[in-house]
Amino acid sequence: MEITLKGLVAVVTGGSRGIGAAISLSLAESGARVVINHLPMDRDVEGFNLIRNKIEKIGGQCISVPGDITDSSFCNEMCRIAVEKFGRLDILINCAGFVVQADCLEVSDELWKNGIEVNLSAAFYTSRAALKHMVDNDHGRIIYIGSSGSITGGGGSAFYSAAKAGINGLVRNLSKELAPNGITVNAVLPALIETDLLRDRYSDPEKRKVLVERIPVGRLGQAEDVANTVIFLASDKADFISGQLIIVDGGSTYK
Repeated sequence: MEITLKGLVAVVTGGSRGIGAAISLSLAESGARVVINHLPMDRDVEGFNLIRNKIEKIGGQCISVPGDITDSSFCNEMCRIAVEKFGRLDILINCAGFVVQADCLEVSDELWKNGIEVNLSAAFYTSRAALKHMVDNDHGRIIYIGSSGSITGGGGSAFYSAAKAGINGLVRNLSKELAPNGITVNAVLPALIETDLLRDRYSDPEKRKVLVERIPVGRLGQAEDVANTVIFLASDKADFISGQLIIVDGGSTYK
């Protein structure tokens, strides 16, 4: 089955590192022009430069739009820039987020508010901004990168699981509201994906072995496993799929 996104334009929040970078590259490999959002921090800028080089080597196109997506006015501007640069906006991937390991008593009011704002509110702001352009085209794909922790209660902290559960509700609501406009809304819920964060947390070989033993397929997930699912949902092959929470976990969530 050949999947092509040629001629389409995608915005990826948190698209310069980790899972977001893999999604940005996969979109470009599938023919989409990619607008990559990230924070104006050194490591994120370095990540964008790396992914841009990979995209340009395959003849793809991408631009960087750094900024804070918890600012709704920036989200509007980001989507406006995407349309100004590439002429349209077809796909929105909400990938930006953050998590820290913290027990309930360690979660301050500020950390709770920031966690909900980054992981949930910002995803709504970007969706609302993108919709202004998608509705005009009677076509669009909105895809959220959620978490299996929204189902299991895992993920490292209460604010993260709660925010990601909010994403699930947002998907179900918007999928119904936007279906008449030709816009599908879905979420991909990864479990243990081997990013820099996971490698730092489980650098000890014995701890990694225990981690892998929890996964029925016998390996940790890779960022590309998530990206492959996103590409399918972004394509016309998934035109009849909306309102879904697709778990990418190697079978571990319901083990």
